[in-house]
Amino acid sequence: MKKVAIGCGIFLVLVIGTVTLLFYILTRPKYRDVATEKPFSEILRQKIITKKPTLILNYDLPIYEDYSYHLEDGNGFGMESDLETIVEIPIGTEVEIDKIEIHTNRVSGTSSVYLFGNVYSQEKQESYSFQYTWGDYHLIYEDNPYWTFELAFWQDEPLTEKYFIDVP
Repeated sequence: MKKVAIGCGIFLVLVIGTVTLLFYILTRPKYRDVATEKPFSEILRQKIITKKPTLILNYDLPIYEDYSYHLEDGNGFGMESDLETIVEIPIGTEVEIDKIEIHTNRVSGTSSVYLFGNVYSQEKQESYSFQYTWGDYHLIYEDNPYWTFELAFWQDEPLTEKYFIDVP
């Protein structure tokens, strides 16, 4: 009887461990570096110039601690968001993008493109490392899902073509 109880205990521990591991694997955040793919390869490690007013916002949930601010140009939270504005970045300011990744949310399964970079504020004499979301993933009712990219802070006009970029 003692051997049966020990066997059942070991079996129970293995089942709980397997379910926990499976849950972790299925719900962990997934990301993929897409810096070498178009349209991202054109802006990575290049000095890009702001062509519309932008804000650096204090963001409590950064993806990476090294990029703790959010750059806003009206496409994300909005220029009138409730987030604390750290500094206004004027038109003509140089921005450098360090890395670009697609992240798939662990719960909802939605995918977003994140650009991570740095901008220097002449007004505050300080550099800010930021994250910036760009693009829309068209998945619903699509046989071949694709990305489109709205007008970003460095562009004169939005990209008009569809980009077929795999998500993680």
